[in-house]
Amino acid sequence: MPKVTILPVDLTAEVPAGDSLLDAGHAAGVPMEAGCFNCSCGTCAVEIVSGMGNLSPVSAAETEVLRANDCDPSRFRLACTARVQSGEVVLRQLD
Repeated sequence: MPKVTILPVDLTAEVPAGDSLLDAGHAAGVPMEAGCFNCSCGTCAVEIVSGMGNLSPVSAAETEVLRANDCDPSRFRLACTARVQSGEVVLRQLD
């Protein structure tokens, strides 16, 4: 199963492929910020420290929301939208 580590709390959870990063946070026992749950507000933006290639592709809508929130889509993802596909992902919650 894919593994997600959440910084700065340094907690890890194994999650089924296809789960969102929000799901992974819940599985790890980490409260994560989220607002709309549908890729429109940007509240759940997280920095991907490693494993970007293990996530679902970034959609045009997600790219638009990330850029509107001054987040580079090559380094950040929306936790409500990004799905873990395989391997390991390390993310950092934003302040």
